[in-house]
Amino acid sequence: MSLKIQTFNPLSSYNKAINKLKLNGIRPTKQRMILAKILFENGKRHVSADSLFEEVRKEDRKISLATIYNTLKQFTNIGLLREIVVDQNKSLYCTNKESHYHLYIEDEDKVVDIPTKNVNLDIPQIPACLKLHNIDVIVRIRTLKELKDI
Repeated sequence: MSLKIQTFNPLSSYNKAINKLKLNGIRPTKQRMILAKILFENGKRHVSADSLFEEVRKEDRKISLATIYNTLKQFTNIGLLREIVVDQNKSLYCTNKESHYHLYIEDEDKVVDIPTKNVNLDIPQIPACLKLHNIDVIVRIRTLKELKDI
């Protein structure tokens, strides 16, 4: 049996996330480190608290759903994740830090990234006393009923 030895990569998404926690005065607890590893070592993606909870359970880890919700909020507050509010009772979290928008397929409960170059926005003039912070665009679609039945 051969063990795969991984070298330390300070530029990995996981290590960048842990460093950002420390820089923001958030202690990297065992639970936060596990969640950061699951979130940031699997590429750019969208997760819900429930789907993350299932991933944690599949890895035989014991982290409560409440801890997952709190950690997702903390990661969002320090800029590690983007929260996508798909309706008043559901949020998804995006690990993609590049500027982009979202396509939400409602009946499949799926989110797809849309590059900003593919969306034309006519933003009104912003008063000099204000600064544009962020633009969130969620395009909501559903599959056609006729196509679903085929």
